[in-house]
Amino acid sequence: MGGKVRLSLGFVLLVGCLVFAGMAWGRTVAVIGDEAIEEEEVLSLLRQYTEGSDALAGVLLSRMSAEERRTYIESLADWFLLAREATLRGLRLRPDVAVFLKWNAIGILGQAYLAELRKEWDFSEAALRAQYEAHAERYADEEAVRLRWCVAPDENRAKRMLLDLLGEPLLSLPRGEGNAGGVRCVDTDWLRRDALPQGVVEEIFRASPGTTGGPIPTEEGYVVFRLLQRREGRRLSFEEAGDRVRQDLRDIYLQREMERIRMKADISMDEMVLMDLGNVPAR
Repeated sequence: MGGKVRLSLGFVLLVGCLVFAGMAWGRTVAVIGDEAIEEEEVLSLLRQYTEGSDALAGVLLSRMSAEERRTYIESLADWFLLAREATLRGLRLRPDVAVFLKWNAIGILGQAYLAELRKEWDFSEAALRAQYEAHAERYADEEAVRLRWCVAPDENRAKRMLLDLLGEPLLSLPRGEGNAGGVRCVDTDWLRRDALPQGVVEEIFRASPGTTGGPIPTEEGYVVFRLLQRREGRRLSFEEAGDRVRQDLRDIYLQREMERIRMKADISMDEMVLMDLGNVPAR
């Protein structure tokens, strides 16, 4: 495959090469001048696609043909050569490059630390069930509606559209543009309360399926609607909420750790600089 295709793997491979350069584990996969790409380096880079899982990295490898493996190693070699040329030109000392090297290294180390922490966090069924029971209100499908939602630029056109939704004849309507004149209509997906403008929420959620409402003035224009379907809220079972429960528990563990390590740091901000970053005043 051509160099252009190989280089499309991205900057992350460059960072990986810089971090692992010079570290030797086990067998050598390739040699670039006097530098080597070691087997464990390749496996470590592949694990980035499998969230650190050795088993999934093995599955990924099993699906790569010999040619795909060669192409991947050639990509690493290409990035290594580019990084070496950049170093020879002193580019790693250039401020815009140095800042990315610094923060990419910080990101890699931070992710490595989080990977270690996750091994210590309790995601047993008992811990997950305790989280589920303690915060039952979070694990529910909220009531939701599907609407035919129409917005008109003025009240007259909104009233014409409302009668159209009701199936009434338009003969007695004020003269003017037809329903297409500036009116936008769409059949929505399921919408919860927080997805709707505040001025229309209560009227919509009081309505019964098949009923219409409006015109209601909003920032978008004058709204009229037909309630197509309504879905009542219900509590999700533990099995249905499993992924959300796990994510919430992960967030709790992470928040506790951040509170712990922040206690050890002295963090201060210069408010004057903050309010004028890049000579752009804060809102």
